[in-house]
Amino acid sequence: MKLLAYSKALYSSWLYYNSDRILFDAGEGASSILGNKSFAIRRIFLSHGHADHIAGLVGLINIRNNAMGDKEKALSIYYPKGSFLVSEMIAYLQRTNRRLSYELEWIPLSAEDSVSLLEGQMPRYVEVFPTHHVSNEPSLGYSVVEVRHRLKPDLAGRSEADIAQIVHERGREAVTEMYHQRLFTYGGDSIAIKPQWIEGTQVLCHDTTFLDERDRKEYKHATLSEAIASAREARVSDKLIGFHISSRYRERVTAWEAEERHPQTEGLPFEVILVPPGRIFTLD
Repeated sequence: MKLLAYSKALYSSWLYYNSDRILFDAGEGASSILGNKSFAIRRIFLSHGHADHIAGLVGLINIRNNAMGDKEKALSIYYPKGSFLVSEMIAYLQRTNRRLSYELEWIPLSAEDSVSLLEGQMPRYVEVFPTHHVSNEPSLGYSVVEVRHRLKPDLAGRSEADIAQIVHERGREAVTEMYHQRLFTYGGDSIAIKPQWIEGTQVLCHDTTFLDERDRKEYKHATLSEAIASAREARVSDKLIGFHISSRYRERVTAWEAEERHPQTEGLPFEVILVPPGRIFTLD
């Protein structure tokens, strides 16, 4: 899994998920940092309509029409249904980009919708779930999900010869079951995400605006401890990525990166990574 991200709370936030060429949110300057990767993007999923998450659409849409790259590749932008702020951005972009060389589609989404990414033996899709940021702006989170197959539990311990015989007599469907594995989850700006929406995801990108609960004045962002609690209850298996961290913690995040042990994370079944505010973040 490869990620490229940037987040400076109140200024700009976005994350590029390389595997499926998805951009989650599009804060200011996204296209400047992404460079030619701007042409690779197939889909953009917006968590909500605040400027620090959508202002980068202006440059991105224009660059894909004018810079050196594939100027005919279609782009689909998904956003929370009923977002007035996103609808205003759509109107502006339609007025100022009347001669696009590629197909640009705007698609409103509601919680529990899904968007197909890949068909075939191991299909993938984006699962949409509700989040809460502020009362007057709808917000959504997104999980990339892969459909997989595994041996049925009641056949555990059976020999390969036994299983092969069952397949020969009754077909492969008799020995396997299908399940849906969440690979990556992006929560945008949000208070603590309810664990049932992110159960079992491998990598969770969660708002951790406040590393210290005492600094939070309004209940519209999460703390690091809340993100860890949600990830633990949801049984995140690989990584928790702390996103949208306030710039007041810049030195603290730098110190975190240098330390080998963190009391808050000892004993957790997943790694905790903090995205430094105002710095480009990569994960390979």
